[in-house]
Amino acid sequence: MKKSYLIFLFLLVFCSKPKQTINKEELTKELDSILLVDQKYRTQWKTIHDKFGPDSQEMKDLWAKQQTVDSSNLQRIIKIIEEVGGYPGKSLVGYSASETTFFVLQHAPDSIQEKYYELILEAGKNDELENRLVVMYQDRYLMHRGEPQIFGTQIRSEKKINPVTNVKFDSMYLWPIADTTRIDSVRMWNGLGPLEQYLNNFGLSRWK
Repeated sequence: MKKSYLIFLFLLVFCSKPKQTINKEELTKELDSILLVDQKYRTQWKTIHDKFGPDSQEMKDLWAKQQTVDSSNLQRIIKIIEEVGGYPGKSLVGYSASETTFFVLQHAPDSIQEKYYELILEAGKNDELENRLVVMYQDRYLMHRGEPQIFGTQIRSEKKINPVTNVKFDSMYLWPIADTTRIDSVRMWNGLGPLEQYLNNFGLSRWK
């Protein structure tokens, strides 16, 4: 009887503990800062790549810095998801900061992306995250599983060697799309522009 009473008392105290209060303003500022750091070195990639080459020490150093940042950001984002009990979306932190969790998870290892796949989809359904970002996450998830993408958002790069100069270069290509018959309509309904316009940003074309 005494043991049952102690268990009941413990449950009563535990369940009556006040939930952790979320400071929305502070969380918004933190997420905005995390996003800035997430993009800090990525915005330098093209410049360093074009200036020093894909296999240069400068690119390796930049990538090492990015990996350190990504690891730290991921740990914090996972903690924030646990603290808020779900996706920190628009209703909690506003439009801009709601994108941070998406970007950090999208840059995470495949296993992490898979773990939070349903969380991202749910955030989209509840209008906590822009649909254009949700479909990007879906496409990347499918690509990493070796399956065709749906919305045509994923561009891959592979190293090739110029047979004349014997110099390595990065060759960009569009990851296969499951159905291209209505791709522009599908993209439009999900907040994306025409596929050809998107590909042109990478120097690609669906007609070549």
